[in-house]
Amino acid sequence: MGLPRTEALWKRLQRRAVAQTLTRDEVDLARKLAKAVQHLAANPYHPRLQRHEIAPLTQRFGQKVFESYLENNTSGAGRLFWVYGPDRGEITVVALEPHPDDTKAAYARIPLSGLPPHVAPTRSSDAPSTRKRPPRRSK
Repeated sequence: MGLPRTEALWKRLQRRAVAQTLTRDEVDLARKLAKAVQHLAANPYHPRLQRHEIAPLTQRFGQKVFESYLENNTSGAGRLFWVYGPDRGEITVVALEPHPDDTKAAYARIPLSGLPPHVAPTRSSDAPSTRKRPPRRSK
């Protein structure tokens, strides 16, 4: 899922779901988060995600950081921040935050979970391709 804050949140939601102790807000968050992660896994360019790079976070994190929507047109709408990696074809969630009101100042306050120190950041060229290639014709 993510490292380490987002992973801890996901595990807490899972535990509380099994124990059937989720609040209404937590049920809503878990549903939206699960849906967003499904879309990310299937296609990071899925239109519902409204994926876009956040330059201030990219600069701070040392690799491209993308923001995807959990919801839209809602006060404090949730945003998922993620990067490609650590390995080819993988995506790591590095933060889950409400949409910042004053984006320039707010992006500086978003705590990003880092990748493990032994893993070098990936380049954007390592991102999985979503282009469909025509099948090869056999001779």
